[in-house]
Amino acid sequence: MSDYVLGIDIGGTKIAAGCISADGEVVLDREVPTDATDALAVTAALHGLVDGVLADAAERGLTVGDAIGIGSAGPVDTRSGTVNPVNIVSLRGFPLTATVADRATERLGRPVRAVVAQDGQCFAAAEQWVGAGVGAASMLGVVVSTGIGGGIVLDGHLLAGKTGNAGFISHVGVELDGLVLPGSGALGVVESYASGPAMVRAALARGWRAGETVDARVLTGDARDGDPLALDVIARGTRALASAFLSVAALFDLEQIVVGGGVASAGDVLFTPLRAAYAELAVYPHLADVAITPARLPRGSGLIGAGRLGWQALEGA
Repeated sequence: MSDYVLGIDIGGTKIAAGCISADGEVVLDREVPTDATDALAVTAALHGLVDGVLADAAERGLTVGDAIGIGSAGPVDTRSGTVNPVNIVSLRGFPLTATVADRATERLGRPVRAVVAQDGQCFAAAEQWVGAGVGAASMLGVVVSTGIGGGIVLDGHLLAGKTGNAGFISHVGVELDGLVLPGSGALGVVESYASGPAMVRAALARGWRAGETVDARVLTGDARDGDPLALDVIARGTRALASAFLSVAALFDLEQIVVGGGVASAGDVLFTPLRAAYAELAVYPHLADVAITPARLPRGSGLIGAGRLGWQALEGA
């Protein structure tokens, strides 16, 4: 019986690894900066993290299981074990699961397999496991920040899809032939309206704080202080978000939607108009009673979600 599984969380600025218990506790965690341009440097970083955490576990007498969970910026491809993040050039086409599994197999002296999911999916898995969504049979977890990411948990397990990208809510359409999403060229998708940068762009286009260096934190702060333009921009952005939520809730008969990320940390200035817009749009009782709640776990919950992925892979082996 294993005490822990190894979890790895890969983001644009750092890569973290640690041992995660069967009840969601993270121990022996380490992190290193992400090299966004050099694949060889990423390989060395991953090898170093695997070596270090496994060595720490052995020193503490902890048993580590034969499955590793990895959360990464996406899109991912679970068929090949690769990832293709837009903002991390060094990881495009990177053989992530093989790199990690082979190193762990070498260090432990027994076969180890690795599984990968998008970071938004790991957020959802963590919140449903030990966070705000505990006990929810069907849940959407959404991170609203620089972009919009998410994952769907059904019957306690992440919904993967054919490539592992189920729950890719950023590209749910909210306006036919609407705004172009920078970087992808998609038309009318929710990330073009409801991410932090999208709402800031909308405010600047209307003359808000002209010539100043601003971000979503400044925008939500102005809204909290009663600025009518900031309040209107956030109302429009959260209405687009509510429309996307309704689409997902209708498809999967959701019980709960958990929202986290930098923009979501603004609190009631975002949640009040979001819930009001959702209540207006949801016309059927089974959609209207979907709870929209803030995330409970720290923003560094990616390791917990990766651990959940690893545990479920281990239990399903």
